Amino acid sequence: MATKPYSYTDEDLSTWERIKKAFANDWEQTKSDFGSDSARDMNQDVDDTLKQMAGSDDAFENREQAFRFGYTAQNRYEADYPQWNDDVDARLRAEYEGDYEADRDYIRHAYGYRPRG
Repeated sequence: MATKPYSYTDEDLSTWERIKKAFANDWEQTKSDFGSDSARDMNQDVDDTLKQMAGSDDAFENREQAFRFGYTAQNRYEADYPQWNDDVDARLRAEYEGDYEADRDYIRHAYGYRPRG
């Protein structure tokens, strides 16, 4: 399936900027829930701030490209692909401008992400 390269619209980027902090907090909480000693339990309180994990391979900043891509792809393709499946996986693989194999799990997580509250 030949597709044109994925490009972010102004709306995609605006939506991402609004959701990014919540997504970062969710990522930190998820790592904590799975037993990461380096992740802080966020308790999802408004006054919690994201602890920076400079130099860590699993820092949010190191995964932001994949999260942004997956989340904006969900907004773009959800009507055709409401759930992750082989078709959306193939489409996103063709459109992603990074290391898809390395980032696939993060892209998939973001594609299925629904903000809390």
